[in-house]
Amino acid sequence: MSKRFNFTIAAINNIKLPEKGRVEYRDTKVPELTLRVTANGSMSFSVAKKIGSKYVRVTLGKFPANTIEQARKKARENLLLLENGINPTEKKRTERIKQLSVADPYQQYEDNFKARIKVGERRQKSLDDFSRTWKLHVKPRIAKYRAKEVSHAIALKVTDDIKANLTAGLFNASIALLRAMFKFAVSHELVISNPFSSISKVRIESRTRFLSREEIAKLFDSLKEEKQIYQDVVQILIYTGQRKGNVYSMEWSELDLERGVWTIPHSKTKTKTVYHAQLATPAVEILKRRQIEHESLFGDSPFVFATRQRANQKGHLSTKSDNSGYWKRIIERAGLYSEDTSTRITPHTMRKTLASWQALEGVDLLSISKSLGHSDISTTAKAYAHLSGDTVKAGVQKATDALQKAANLTNGINYQVKLIKLVKTLTEDQCKATIEHLNNQNI
Repeated sequence: MSKRFNFTIAAINNIKLPEKGRVEYRDTKVPELTLRVTANGSMSFSVAKKIGSKYVRVTLGKFPANTIEQARKKARENLLLLENGINPTEKKRTERIKQLSVADPYQQYEDNFKARIKVGERRQKSLDDFSRTWKLHVKPRIAKYRAKEVSHAIALKVTDDIKANLTAGLFNASIALLRAMFKFAVSHELVISNPFSSISKVRIESRTRFLSREEIAKLFDSLKEEKQIYQDVVQILIYTGQRKGNVYSMEWSELDLERGVWTIPHSKTKTKTVYHAQLATPAVEILKRRQIEHESLFGDSPFVFATRQRANQKGHLSTKSDNSGYWKRIIERAGLYSEDTSTRITPHTMRKTLASWQALEGVDLLSISKSLGHSDISTTAKAYAHLSGDTVKAGVQKATDALQKAANLTNGINYQVKLIKLVKTLTEDQCKATIEHLNNQNI
């Protein structure tokens, strides 16, 4: 039970600190006014009162930043609200929420995202993508509104602006972010509803671009004029078929070169599960050579494609250099650059190329799916099944032949064809003799 005394500066300063935890004292002038004292010397005022079956406590501020008289005044004001059935804490919260701009829910969403990254629920790359989308495309169009003001009509206005000025891919990324952050805001009672929940992404045709035999030859010729690190990273992109972010951030600790296995941790994979990528012989040879050269060039850096560039804080090749740096230089030199983004060759095209060539060489879709780290074979089938036409046709033909053989249709058909040919060679007398013989045999 809380001790009671008349709150004065002298009395409070003479309070003995508890050895651990905290103790509470109540004021005799305003009985509901409480002073909490902790073992580290922190003192704070609050007012507590039971309203119906619910016990409500409102924090008033710390002592001595708040004087005793200020605390008593705040206590009386809050008690008046409580007597009228108004929860001061909820009232303050409601008023604060009314003042929230859309940027506030986004910041809370980002902070929550960072916490989920720490426990392995989300990936840093996803947050980087969201952050870039927010800063470049979403914030300029919506940050002027208060969170409470964003109605469905405003959501449609923002959506139309984004759709009119951005590519389909950036539009979808923006809508995904807006839906996610407002869903978070609803769950944390920052807004009542999600105005973007019914807004759909636009349909984007899956990119099927992959390198032909002639284009591969041109690419490799162009690679010869590059630094070794760029030659190596492009070849690893092709030979492993893994996503560029994983290749760029590949670490020596993830590799077992004797077994030819690259273990990509769940924190880096899109499926959030550990993935064991199988390394072909050319990839193993490149990585073994880099391993020999690595220590003298980069010391104890954990990254296979380490870099000393100061602008790159991550310590390895960056995706930021794709379009403006080495990648554009390579494909322009090879005569493969295109202004058309739908046909442009990107590092991701290397992943498409390995998978497509597997399909063309007759590799089954399940094996292709596993090589790409897809969690669902339907994802692989959607992208690459059309390339397996010859293999599928051969399989259908083989199955059909087996079915006919099982039903004894093949031999019957062959027999009929041979018999017709034979009959055509007989004279009329030979045909009559043959029919008479068959009748005598009861055939």
